[in-house]
Amino acid sequence: MPHNFLEEMRLWCYDTDTHEAVIVFDGDRENFRMLDPMWIVNMSASDIGKLYRHNIFYEDKDAHQTLRFQRVACFCYYRGIHAGSSWSEQH
Repeated sequence: MPHNFLEEMRLWCYDTDTHEAVIVFDGDRENFRMLDPMWIVNMSASDIGKLYRHNIFYEDKDAHQTLRFQRVACFCYYRGIHAGSSWSEQH
């Protein structure tokens, strides 16, 4: 998982066709796709903070699946879980 790569993030959304969360960047940079919400725990603290501060866009019919990504980002943000953190140090 890349670290500290969301500086130019514009938004994130849920792709109904592929069932992935898609991070969209400013400019011509390629989008980043996540199939599993648990990939978020392997992101850097600053990247998780960025996801936490931006609500994910989705269609109402995809709310149940989409909000899993948002919940993992929120949980990691509040619990201090990120790449490089240690569970034993935090709790």
